[in-house]
Amino acid sequence: MLLLTACVAGVSAGGWWWRRQPADTATPVAALESDSLARAPLGTRVIVRVVNASGTRGLARRGMLQLRLLGYDVVDFDTDRASDLATTEIIVHTGKREWGERVRRALGVGTIVLTPDPLRDVDVTVRLGRDWRAPAEPLRP
Repeated sequence: MLLLTACVAGVSAGGWWWRRQPADTATPVAALESDSLARAPLGTRVIVRVVNASGTRGLARRGMLQLRLLGYDVVDFDTDRASDLATTEIIVHTGKREWGERVRRALGVGTIVLTPDPLRDVDVTVRLGRDWRAPAEPLRP
């Protein structure tokens, strides 16, 4: 019984240690996690929609993951197959330019467009263009 307890404790400690290790790849997201100006404002819910308008498959999902990691509430992501946008657009519907600046900092690229629309369900719409490069995903099981 003592041997079994020691084995369980060892496996638990090893699992805890492994999960605490940084990812194998250095990504811009890792650096952004410590950048308070790239994160959503503390205590504020910024609702975001991400649209892949670049023509590159899978970018909307990757953009959604990056923004969620930084505290944004991404409620929708989609692909605009008819678009081939060169530059990322960050459309702010609330009139709060600071939120657009934070999203631009989180993505590393983008042009901010202020389009106040109180009837929108989201605060910010991000249309990802060809200028945005998704960070490498860590290889973890």
